[in-house]
Amino acid sequence: MNNVFKPIKYLSIIMLVIIISAVITYIVNPNFSDTLNSVSSNISKSVSQKSGLNLVVAYIFNNGFKVPMGMLFFSIIPIRFLYWIQPLFTAILPGILFGIAFRYSVAKAFIILISSLPHMLLEIFAFCLWMVALDRFNKWIRYKISRKKQTNTELFYEFKLILISYVKYVIPLIVIAAFTETYVADWISHILS
Repeated sequence: MNNVFKPIKYLSIIMLVIIISAVITYIVNPNFSDTLNSVSSNISKSVSQKSGLNLVVAYIFNNGFKVPMGMLFFSIIPIRFLYWIQPLFTAILPGILFGIAFRYSVAKAFIILISSLPHMLLEIFAFCLWMVALDRFNKWIRYKISRKKQTNTELFYEFKLILISYVKYVIPLIVIAAFTETYVADWISHILS
């Protein structure tokens, strides 16, 4: 039962981070052009210079491979929640953009928000499922190092479990999110404009 609610709990936390970063950005009212330049410099060049199916592949590579592998690397370090760093930064960026958009125009901000929600929720939920798998893996590593609790499983078994979670849940959601971000977001934005 915990495995069902934990990703939803993590999704709620990350959505709260988006809302808080949007509210702070709205209140602080940073320099519009400097903030956009800063945010756009954080977008991978492999993503920003592509379109169509090439963009889908770039999103899948970035969000389905680079980010999860970075999170996996952090999960090997026996410090709890260190692998949350990448998803949290991924959440802060849209929050900043939403905050700027609401400061600029409420109507346009709602269009941006509504058109971004489908792919954003899918992508973040995929990361949340991955974080749940990494929770178990990180806990296993911490228990092995500290020897406070006995673990009956071996590294290969634990790695197999996270690999199954990655292939079964994370990758399919990232692929759907990539298609949604490339095609559906523009379609929703066009309808609402």
